Amino acid sequence: GYARGEKIFIAAAFHQNEAVLPYWTKSILDAITYLGPDNVFVSVVENYSSDRSPELLRAFAGELDARRIQNRVQVQNETVKRPPDLSGNARIEFLAAIRNQALEPLLSTGGYDRVLFSNAVFVEPESVLELLATRGGAYDFACGLDFGHFGAYDMWVLRDAAGRLTAAYWPFFDAPASAAAMRKDEPVPVFACWNGIVAFAADPLLPVHLRSNRTLSTDPLAHAPPAGHPWAAAAAEAGSPAATAPLRFRASVEGECYSSESFLLPYDFRRVMGLGRVYANPRVITG
Repeated sequence: GYARGEKIFIAAAFHQNEAVLPYWTKSILDAITYLGPDNVFVSVVENYSSDRSPELLRAFAGELDARRIQNRVQVQNETVKRPPDLSGNARIEFLAAIRNQALEPLLSTGGYDRVLFSNAVFVEPESVLELLATRGGAYDFACGLDFGHFGAYDMWVLRDAAGRLTAAYWPFFDAPASAAAMRKDEPVPVFACWNGIVAFAADPLLPVHLRSNRTLSTDPLAHAPPAGHPWAAAAAEAGSPAATAPLRFRASVEGECYSSESFLLPYDFRRVMGLGRVYANPRVITG
């Protein structure tokens, strides 16, 4: 195994997920066996659960330690306070803060090429590896496809290459080229996606001094972020993506459409960092 020797930072956040965790933890451990324990860091945040999620994650942390896999598994961590009203942007701000908390070890040390970020999903280890290998590694942001009983699940985030909503039923995309890629089980260019599990370049989230300088351009952006965007001033002052302050999960600001934190990250990859190689990989299925 040991894939291509890339350093992979695996992040996840859980709440009330005892039904998913035994499957998820086994799949992740099997994937790490292939990636190589020395090439991986696992960061998990769990909070506000009343089921067996904390117990299952403590056992997972023990197994990571036994295999000498670097990790930070935070159980029953309520550093991020849950707002009394989990509707609208308050919910998105809460989820964004938890996702950012899971990334903290990466942001403090750097040293990883890609981030693999998973929701509480059923996923096979082969699917994890397939996602990381999307287009032979020639991507900035890649996701799988996730399904519920009615078809494609995460329809709030998935957008086609032109930024349009997609269908819940196969082949999901209206554009002929996108539908053709789906029929061939090939990665589909999209504007944004998440769909249960994603892999993306680590550099855009890292402090400037910790970046590898292999991902971000040192040239000015061809199209600056729109006025009012949280990074508009920073991008203009920096003069290039390579010198622009790191991205983070966030909620919509005034003047933006109400969006998921999972949509806004790939959106900011494009608009702030000039990284437009975003693909949905139909060979990566989660539930």
